[in-house]
Amino acid sequence: MLLSPEARQILGFDYCLQQLKPLSPYGQALKTQVVPFAPGQEAELNQELDAVEGLLLLLADSTTEGHILKIRHYLAQMPDWREPLNRVAAGGILSDVELFSLKQNLLFIIAIKFSLKEIKSNPLSGLSLPDFPLLMRLLDPDKTDSPSFYLSDSFSERLAEVRSKIREHQRTWNRLTDNVRSKAAEHVGLKFNPSGEISVPRHDRNIRMRVESSKLFTVSRETYTDIYYELKPTSQEQAVALELERLEKQEAEESEKVRTRLSQAVRRESDKLRRALQSLATLDLAVSKAVLALEWNGSRPVVLASTSPLVLLMEEARHPKVEADLAAQGKTFVPISICLAQGVSLITGANMGGKTVTLRAVGLLAALTAYGMFVPAEHFVVSLVTHIAILAGDYRAELTGLSRFGHEVAGLNNLLTLAPERALLLIDELASSTNPVEGSALAQAVVEHLHEQPSLSLLTTHYDRLADLPGVAHWQVIGLSQVHGNELQEYLSSDSLQELSELMDYRLSRVESPRAIPREALRVARYLGLPDSVLQRATELVQRTQRRRTTV
Repeated sequence: MLLSPEARQILGFDYCLQQLKPLSPYGQALKTQVVPFAPGQEAELNQELDAVEGLLLLLADSTTEGHILKIRHYLAQMPDWREPLNRVAAGGILSDVELFSLKQNLLFIIAIKFSLKEIKSNPLSGLSLPDFPLLMRLLDPDKTDSPSFYLSDSFSERLAEVRSKIREHQRTWNRLTDNVRSKAAEHVGLKFNPSGEISVPRHDRNIRMRVESSKLFTVSRETYTDIYYELKPTSQEQAVALELERLEKQEAEESEKVRTRLSQAVRRESDKLRRALQSLATLDLAVSKAVLALEWNGSRPVVLASTSPLVLLMEEARHPKVEADLAAQGKTFVPISICLAQGVSLITGANMGGKTVTLRAVGLLAALTAYGMFVPAEHFVVSLVTHIAILAGDYRAELTGLSRFGHEVAGLNNLLTLAPERALLLIDELASSTNPVEGSALAQAVVEHLHEQPSLSLLTTHYDRLADLPGVAHWQVIGLSQVHGNELQEYLSSDSLQELSELMDYRLSRVESPRAIPREALRVARYLGLPDSVLQRATELVQRTQRRRTTV
């Protein structure tokens, strides 16, 4: 499994997947079934990316955009025909509604094929929407090209013959009824209502007696104030009614024979229909990926061969969910650039400096690539991995029964089992929930262990000493290090410290040891008025630690 459910949530992958919106029931179903490309499947992944790129170019071209949007419109209107297809393939008989929805699907396939022909380019290599001329002739014998469906007389000579007799007997019935009703109305001096009844007030005994003594009527219903009568059918009417009943039964039997014949024809084409629905699903999902890439202003990821060491390079990358959350607050996301290689890389910096966002963005863009999607970045190069694991997230004792540190160690143990594989391992603030001495030692041991593995590991930490370990790449959040003292003091002396984030530089810079690491905490503490004696002692301790590290 590339991503655990927890990792999907932490990285924001589920959020991004929600933004991917295929419109047909077939594309929506395929979206829930897609699996990531694994190492060794780079060729297949590039084929998928070729399709998305081709569709993206068509969407960006004003001469072809309309055709792609029209295809999306057709896909959105397609009724779901998967269940009827399964049923008819198993020997079932289709209903008129199911035959109607099949005809709609076939007409939409014709329309989509026409739009693709108008584009004169099929960006989906190998995608083929078959023709169904036989089914269209069977479902539309009158050649109306109408999306509606009705078992008309054209479907069967026998059906046409029976319906002709039904219409003839209905005319006879109407003539008889009109004649009897006219005479009856004249006899009792009353008019029939639209339902074929006459009403008599309960209190009018004379009229009631005249109606009932005529022997022409029977009581049909009663209310508190009136009694309603309807005509008794004559022997002729009864004979015609019996014949109509017999003919309507024949019509139902013949209609079922027609449905059976149509269902058999559909069954013979069921495999081709299934392939067509799969092609529609593939097209729909690919177009949805292109639409999302356009919304994200995304780029095509460059996928490296699985025979080369693991590499991840992203330039001006963005995290869509974080970017959307910031936009809702009227703020702008600062794009992230970082280069990682097999082994261990560290990110250090002040709290709220964006280290965790970088960690999530790295994992998210790697996952999006594995699922054949464009990524929100100017440039992204990545190797396919077997797993993307992240150790981060909120701690909740009631869910685990462990202390914060115990919870962290349990997660770390699971993550380390993946280290011998071509995996991307992300760890946020390793061993930060225990005492600094043991935490630092444990963090160093983990870094040294990961450095020997074929996986690619990225850690955020406040343990600066980890950056001095051999072979570890060190990245630092620029933070407030380039802000002039007067400007920083002005912000810190204001009533609201929230504005301090406006000075924060969330970009990353590569730290080449033994370059001194910025000490922003002391600067902030000084401008916030902490006593000079405390600050001086803290500075001495920091300098002593720095000298010790340099000596070592």
